[in-house]
Formats: sequence, C-alpha cells, structure tokens
Amino acid sequence: MSTLSYSLTDLSPEHQTHQHLRYVTSSSFGSDWNSVLHSHDCTELFYVTDGEGWLCTDETRIPLRKNTLVIVNPKVHHTERSSPEKKMHYIVLGIDNLQFCFHEGETFSPFQIFQLSSHREMILSLLHAILEELQKKQTSYEEVCQHYLSILLLQLHRITGEEFSFAPPTDIPYECQRAKAYIEEHFHEPVTLERIAAIVHWDKYYLSHQFSAAFSVSPINYLLQLRIAHSKRLLCDTDYSITQIAESSGFSSQNYFTQAFKKLVGVSPRTYRQKHQK
Repeated sequence: MSTLSYSLTDLSPEHQTHQHLRYVTSSSFGSDWNSVLHSHDCTELFYVTDGEGWLCTDETRIPLRKNTLVIVNPKVHHTERSSPEKKMHYIVLGIDNLQFCFHEGETFSPFQIFQLSSHREMILSLLHAILEELQKKQTSYEEVCQHYLSILLLQLHRITGEEFSFAPPTDIPYECQRAKAYIEEHFHEPVTLERIAAIVHWDKYYLSHQFSAAFSVSPINYLLQLRIAHSKRLLCDTDYSITQIAESSGFSSQNYFTQAFKKLVGVSPRTYRQKHQK
C-alpha cells in the first residue's frame, strides 16, 4: 500500500474554522492494504482518483470507481477494498466538527456516494492544492489548507444539487442512531428488540439503556410511537378498516392495536377516526 499521510495538529485555536481539517492521506492499493472494518470520530471524505474497489460496511458492499466521491459520517463502521485487477487510488480527508445530513427524509444516513466525473478537474485541483501545501509547509500553510477545505465543501454542496447540509457532530453513539434509523424504516414489520440489537451488534439490555439515554425513550416505545403515528394518518386519510390499519402499521392483531392506541391516544381508533377524518 503506497500512502502519503499528513496530520494537521498545530493549527492554533484562534485560527481554527468550525470545520477543521484533521488529516489528508493519498493512498493506493498494495499487498499491505488494511481492509478491517473501523470507524473514526471525524467525518471522512474520499475521492477515488483511479481504479475500482468497494466501500464495505457492516451490512453492505458498494462498488466504487474512478471519480466517485464518498462521504462517511463519524463513528460509522466501514473500510475500503480495492479491485486486484484495477488497483484503487484515492485521496481522503479527515474533517473535525462536521457531520453531513443527507436529504433523504429524517432517517439517519451513515454515508453517501456521488459520481462526479464531470467535475473531476475542479475537485482534483483543490485536493492537489491541499496536498501541495502540506508537502511544502510554507508560512501559514495550515490556514491555507483550511480555506481550500471550505471551498471544496461549498463546491460539493453546489454540484451535488445541495443534497446534504452541514451540522455539528453529535455525541449520540452511532449504534443508537443506526438502531433509530432501522426502527424508522421497518416499523411496519415484526420488529423485536432482539432483532434491533443484532443489527447493531449490542446486547439488547445495553442497547435499551443507551438508546433511552440518547433519545429519552426506549427502542420499543419509540417503535410503538411510530406505529401509532402511522395509524393516525391512515385513520384520517383513508377508508381502510381498523384491521387493515393495524396490519399496515405493524401491529400483530387488531385487539393489540386498539389497546395500544387507546392507551397512548386516550380514545379508541374508531373514535379518533370519527373526530378527525377528513
């Protein structure tokens, strides 16, 4: 593995921007390529300059190719693997004080991938400018790198059609965010605490404790809240039967749905529909 790595640790606090460039690495595939799943407490942004490979996470393997931009949020388990035939080369930036919010609804997205072939020249010119500053280390080179980073982020925001926004990083564990996203995506299915815990590789009791501390609600109660909210919309906007709504909202039976609805809302589903149906 051929690697040039630069760390930015000497920038004085008064000159640090909100989004602080921590490190820059230029890598290419070799026999010592480390492909073990890992995570960082900063955001990673890397651009494939040549070759092909994959972004691997706990659950998926996504193909990468030349001119692919990959954004990985903090604390996300991932690794990169290269194709043996078309060796992958990329430049990676580690960015502190930054988390990307991708515009795919309110569900947490751990990473996003963009294909930016038509913008290769612009992106590479900024990345190479940062690498050149770090190699030469002339006066105020770290401040110059920070400015190049700001320009790069603004350009990416523009050319991706503003498909993301910037936010400060959160102290919520990645596993809790992942569990929350899983519940939001699968609430209408037979979800159990054991299943959620298996997804994030945590003990179910530890997950319940950490999730409750992070979101002030247990995983199962959050699941129930989502199901009730979904059922309310169906009661108001459709003529589905109570049984159909119970099934569509993820409840195992109409009786359980009615009991849970009345406990949380204060009235039965039928009474709620009579009062609120359009």
